[in-house]
Amino acid sequence: MKSLGFYQSSRGDGELNSQTAVELFTSFGILLAGLLTLAFRNRQNPYIGVRIGYTYMSGEAWKRANTIGGLFFVALSLVMIALAVVGISVVIFTLLLVTGVLIGTALSIAVARRVYEMEEISTEAPEKPEGKRIEVNIRPYLLLQIAFLGAYLFLVALSWKALPDTMAVHFDFSGNPNGFMPKLEGAFLMPLLLWTVPFSLTALGKDPGFFARMGKFSASGWRVWGWFNTLLSLGILAVSLLMVFYNLGKLPSEVIKYSTLLFIALVFTGIYFLLRETGGGKK
Repeated sequence: MKSLGFYQSSRGDGELNSQTAVELFTSFGILLAGLLTLAFRNRQNPYIGVRIGYTYMSGEAWKRANTIGGLFFVALSLVMIALAVVGISVVIFTLLLVTGVLIGTALSIAVARRVYEMEEISTEAPEKPEGKRIEVNIRPYLLLQIAFLGAYLFLVALSWKALPDTMAVHFDFSGNPNGFMPKLEGAFLMPLLLWTVPFSLTALGKDPGFFARMGKFSASGWRVWGWFNTLLSLGILAVSLLMVFYNLGKLPSEVIKYSTLLFIALVFTGIYFLLRETGGGKK
């Protein structure tokens, strides 16, 4: 039992359980991504690094964004490894991880945009690839995602008094709850934070330079991106709502397990369609 308002199963002295292994695997994955980003910070390519319109249009933007992004994610991974080793809750681990990824992504994009805009003001860069900026209407996607969130919050509000003060929010591979947190965090803060990820990625479409000249990425490709993030938003809130229903005693835990697997399948399906639409990201 921990004293931070949540519970997670004991990890045991010197024993590496599955939860710790997943946290360490995730943390080392971020470390590898950060190191690869730094390794390719001087070479534009369609596979590794901060691959957005600004970094494709400017070699300097590519270098600066990937340097900052790589260093940030290396530092983030080291913090997450330390937290996993000391036995932090998987829920708090996830919240911190998502927050860190959002901050690192926003920082990299901001640096790329600023460098590109300063370069455009100071001099023309004839080596920039040809192509037009992509103009799309992102409002329908954003409105749908806001509607999903509104519906989720409405249902949570109706169930608020009936929810237990401490909710089960994490389950093992057998579908048994092994992670808990207060209902404010479990039913509200965590779903809201996770929902912010696809919403933010969709909102980036307001800036036409974000998707500009990204290989074969076209307006139709952006619409696939918009739908992918909209469905991702729906999936996050749907799984969160099922979790609420479980804590109300209306659903068995197996439903959470299978809905999570379905959500993962949805993510990989969306990635497949994105890669097919963009031709694998090749220029």
